[in-house]
Amino acid sequence: MNNFIKIILIVAMITSLTGCGELAKKFIRKPTPKKEEYSFYQVEEYKAKPAPVRYQNHYILWHNWHTELERSEGTAYSRDVMSANESLKHLTAMRDLLTEEEAKKLDPQINDIKSVIEDIEKRHECIKDSVRNRRTVERVGRIVLDEFSYRRMQKYIKTED
Repeated sequence: MNNFIKIILIVAMITSLTGCGELAKKFIRKPTPKKEEYSFYQVEEYKAKPAPVRYQNHYILWHNWHTELERSEGTAYSRDVMSANESLKHLTAMRDLLTEEEAKKLDPQINDIKSVIEDIEKRHECIKDSVRNRRTVERVGRIVLDEFSYRRMQKYIKTED
């Protein structure tokens, strides 16, 4: 028994002298290294695309969003609101690229889309739920496709911004 106590005391003394550093390293989390943040600088000056190309791009994007808005069968309210807002955004961008006389002709269609957006946001309903809204969207689509296509508006697009 006396030898057993001596062995325990020797083990305790050796442990206390060497410390429990190895055990602490095992159970303490190491800090994660921080990643360096990179900054990118634009070397060249940004050159905007010419107005006819921008008009054509906005027309194509408007057509895609408007087609999705017209095909609102089985879509959700939030999807209809997003489609209508995107359609309105591209219509106003098209108007900004046109001359004053042609831009004024596009204003009624923009106002119609704004009224449809206000109506569906106020009532929280889809486009398909209101006949009036659906017909307005279809009418605006027909008018813009017929009268404001890129080929027809090519000569009315502003050359300088």
